[in-house]
Amino acid sequence: MLEQARAEAGFRVLYPCQLPAGERLASVAVTGQPGKRTVTLAFEGPFEISLRQSQVAPIYGADPTGASRINVDLFPGVTGILLERYDGSSRAQYDIYWDRDGLHYELLVVGPPLSRRQVLLVVTSLE
Repeated sequence: MLEQARAEAGFRVLYPCQLPAGERLASVAVTGQPGKRTVTLAFEGPFEISLRQSQVAPIYGADPTGASRINVDLFPGVTGILLERYDGSSRAQYDIYWDRDGLHYELLVVGPPLSRRQVLLVVTSLE
């Protein structure tokens, strides 16, 4: 699946080397026309994880109710926006947006609460 997406994308598709235990790649979607492609990797396991990589800038909506927004340094010269939402139940949501090398990225993690470090490790392990 991953190799097919890399062939179709027209840009270097990155893959996280550090995922929470039990996660596996479930599906890959490539959409859009050449030069305006988006690749979404979906993982399944204890968490619902999706990684969006796109040549098209996303349209950001309002922050979810109850979410906290912080800027996080991801790579040298690259700052991302992290939205965290935890309502005290057994589910939390982490959404990270960043731009790098002309591409737009979004990582969404939904599931049991994780430490911020664990969520950011998924991003910083992309290869």
